[in-house]
Amino acid sequence: MVKLTGRKKEKRKKGLLVSVVNLQNKVKIDKKYIQRVAEEAVSLGSRNRRKLGQRECEVGIIFVNNSYIKRLNKRYRKVNRTTDVIAFPMEEHREFTPSIPFSSRLLGDVFISAERAKVQAKDFRHSIKKEIAILTIHGILHLLSYDHARRKDGLVMRNKEQEILNQIKDFKK
Repeated sequence: MVKLTGRKKEKRKKGLLVSVVNLQNKVKIDKKYIQRVAEEAVSLGSRNRRKLGQRECEVGIIFVNNSYIKRLNKRYRKVNRTTDVIAFPMEEHREFTPSIPFSSRLLGDVFISAERAKVQAKDFRHSIKKEIAILTIHGILHLLSYDHARRKDGLVMRNKEQEILNQIKDFKK
């Protein structure tokens, strides 16, 4: 398990606690914007909104550098290369904490390489703000059990990402 120091609880909105942690210094991170993106992603991405809405939810968004995310990728996915986003859903790891009563549903943590996001934004010719929003949404959808391993599932996930992006709309190209 990855230990995070300096993790501060952010303001709760609509039963959702989004903690944004910035562990890198290459890209400026707008924490309030990331919180809003995460709230939209959880709200619109939840397949069963009624069930999700019965309990408060928590999600962590952690911004790291390329070397940090590469180490995570190697350790947990056995892939020795940098990636843009990795999600760690708590649902998959329930066996590690069976006797702990949680007051809220821990969705999990999303790690984003801010360095990689900056490069991808340039490659795709859109703003870093938009790229970070895309990666945040993508990671949260993984926390909500979306996957893209099979083509059909990938299309469902891509459509949901676009639907959420369309709701945000406040970034340049």
